[in-house]
Amino acid sequence: MKQLFGFAIMALTLGLFSCNNEDPTGVPEISGDVSEKSAEIAVAEVQAEAATTECDYEVEFFANAEPFLTRWWKMGQFFGWNNNLRYFENHCPEVAIEENENDSTTITLTYDSTMLNNGKVLDGVIVIETSGHRSSQDYSRLVRYEDFTVDSLLINGYSEVEVDKVDSSFRKFESVITFTYPDGTEINRRAERIWQWIAGMGSNNDQSDDAVSISGEVTATITWPDGTYETYSKEITAPLRRKATCRYMVEGVVEVSTGGNVISILDYGYAESDDECDQYAKLTTTDGEEVIDLSERHYKGNKENNQNGKKSQNGKG
Repeated sequence: MKQLFGFAIMALTLGLFSCNNEDPTGVPEISGDVSEKSAEIAVAEVQAEAATTECDYEVEFFANAEPFLTRWWKMGQFFGWNNNLRYFENHCPEVAIEENENDSTTITLTYDSTMLNNGKVLDGVIVIETSGHRSSQDYSRLVRYEDFTVDSLLINGYSEVEVDKVDSSFRKFESVITFTYPDGTEINRRAERIWQWIAGMGSNNDQSDDAVSISGEVTATITWPDGTYETYSKEITAPLRRKATCRYMVEGVVEVSTGGNVISILDYGYAESDDECDQYAKLTTTDGEEVIDLSERHYKGNKENNQNGKKSQNGKG
């Protein structure tokens, strides 16, 4: 059985790259300093992808539910939790609906430490503006995130959503979002992502059976608290699969690159157990393959790891 590694080990893994023309991963040799930051990029991007997916999913549910939410609103009834939704019991956002000219609507979602069944906590405001009536040919959505957080990750920015009038299971998301991490690290991220429903489109009011395939690309700049920064790109080379009941992606492969060079390949389809919702993925570098724990939220570089190792050897700490 493979040894499990948290994200704290990623710097060590990435720092051991070698230059080998026969290397099947195509990951070139990089210096120790660059490899440590590459690990931090990989960690941050996994968290940004997970948060973006939760945001998009919230928007999809409430935008699709807008007709009956509007009827409830006009009758003085309000959205509430029930067993078919993905919110923890007695947790759900406050929903406000405004009808505008040309049959467009504005849906404002206000979250107050709203807990999902998968354990994530949402807070802040999402505003969804539709371009017109849902049956119009040019129907689209503009989504704004205003000091919105998924767990401890702060999100500000916007997303434009294209709805295919022929294929109801298709969505195209183009987003420009700034992610701010608890330690002050910031990512300015531009993404184009395609969603295709695999299951669950026939049950609009039941989110538990939803499964979505996600493809697309990302370009971003990450800025660390000390002011240094790096531009990177990400490509989804095998579609990600997202299940409503799982906290993490269950399938898919992504490549992250800096300076035109691939620095990591992450396979979400690795399964450490029979639980499809487990938190493990497989990281591939020129040094080989290792299993990482997606639930790890903190990163420690080579220096801190070495210091901790010395303390343990000396019986301290």
